[in-house]
Amino acid sequence: MSSLEAVVQALRRSDTRSRALPYLIHAALGATIWVTAVLLAARVVPVETRFQLAELGIPVMLAAVGIAWIAQRPRPHVLMQLADLRLGLQERLSTAWERRAERGVMDDLLRQDALQHAQRDRLTQAFPLRINRKEAGVLAILAAAALTLAVLPNPMDQVLAQRQADRASQAKAASAISAVQKKIAASPKAAPVDPKVLKILSDAQQKITQAQDPRQALQAISPAEQQLQQLSDPQTPARTSTAQNLANALSATAAGNAAGQALNSSPSSGAQALRDLASQLQSLSPQERAQLANALAGAAQHAQDPAMAASLQSASAALSNGDVAAAAGALTDLAGQLDSLQGQQSNDQAIASAINGLEAARQGLAAQANSDAAGASSASASGGSSPTAAASAGNGNGTGNGSGNGNGGSGGTNGNGSSGSGSGAGSAAKPGERLYVPGQPVPGQVVNDPTPLGPGQDVPLTPYTQVVQAYQQAALDATNQSLIPGSERDLVRQYFSNLGESSP
Repeated sequence: MSSLEAVVQALRRSDTRSRALPYLIHAALGATIWVTAVLLAARVVPVETRFQLAELGIPVMLAAVGIAWIAQRPRPHVLMQLADLRLGLQERLSTAWERRAERGVMDDLLRQDALQHAQRDRLTQAFPLRINRKEAGVLAILAAAALTLAVLPNPMDQVLAQRQADRASQAKAASAISAVQKKIAASPKAAPVDPKVLKILSDAQQKITQAQDPRQALQAISPAEQQLQQLSDPQTPARTSTAQNLANALSATAAGNAAGQALNSSPSSGAQALRDLASQLQSLSPQERAQLANALAGAAQHAQDPAMAASLQSASAALSNGDVAAAAGALTDLAGQLDSLQGQQSNDQAIASAINGLEAARQGLAAQANSDAAGASSASASGGSSPTAAASAGNGNGTGNGSGNGNGGSGGTNGNGSSGSGSGAGSAAKPGERLYVPGQPVPGQVVNDPTPLGPGQDVPLTPYTQVVQAYQQAALDATNQSLIPGSERDLVRQYFSNLGESSP
């Protein structure tokens, strides 16, 4: 070596190589401990990003060990002392380094003697490569354990999959509600209740999104549907039925045929046609006026809305008495009522569309909630404990209510009923077993047990004219309480209206 500084650099390189391998093993051991701990914790607590979290510890551990490796680098005089001790140089290097700044005769001799013994091949032996076998063995064991934990099935994967499915079902439900909101907002004919409907849907969507699981999200749908149903005018079915009866009555007359056809199209079209008819009353023949008066009287007789019935009766009476001006005024009033009915039907359509969107959201959430309950029951059964009965598989001493109404004719039967609800505690039913709760009678109707018939006795029959009104009211009540579109409700009303027209 040419100088003591060159000796220090050689020893530094040798020390760096010697300490690099143990520190790498330290880093690998620390990273393996971190990965093993994360994988173990992920088998007890569901952690979605367990692999990312485990990988994050590797560079952190390498950086920490690298900082320690640099910070613990020995000083030059320590390197000289270690070299003297390990190479048997009897403190030649350390003494020469301590007196490197001195210029005496003995100092020069000390430096020359130290440099003569500081051969390069000997300096590399001062810091040989060494591995701690115990630490390496622990590293191998932990690495094998971490690999095993990563490969073996994790019981928390099912929980994580369920959470992802829950979030997906809630997002799908929120998307269904959002689609209904866009549809209502983009409708060319805005309904008066549109702002309130959109607000109710927005609140329900927010609650569904923020819910912890689909079961909790379902709790936001029923209140929203109840709020929507409260926006509907309860008189709309009666007014719609009255308008349909009026359309049928006018279509059978020569003067009112055009108005009847327009009324069949929509209440607003019928309203304009009635105004046109009111302006043409003066030009009608006495026979046409009499025919029109009879049609209006028949429609008034079958009218279910008091206000429209009064307008129809007034128009009929005025025409019968020859008071054209009064009849025109009554028809104009009736046209205004039809305009109002058009707004009410538009409201019902918006409400029905919103309820249908909520029902679509309910179906997806209910399916996922049932899947979660089935998974929980399966997990509990496999663990040796009996599961708590879910709503769909439990049977207890709860209370339920339901209603069903039907009407039968010569061609067949029709029925409609709303589902019941109940709660209670009792013994769990077997999986897949169907449970039935008897429906309650329709409010206002008296249900009597049938009289037992003797041998050869015929079943007593009741003329349909005596029961059709009760069946009609029950069916309309059921359609108002059911989540069906307004167009389907109109079919029910039209059916009973036709029955009423054909009755004597």
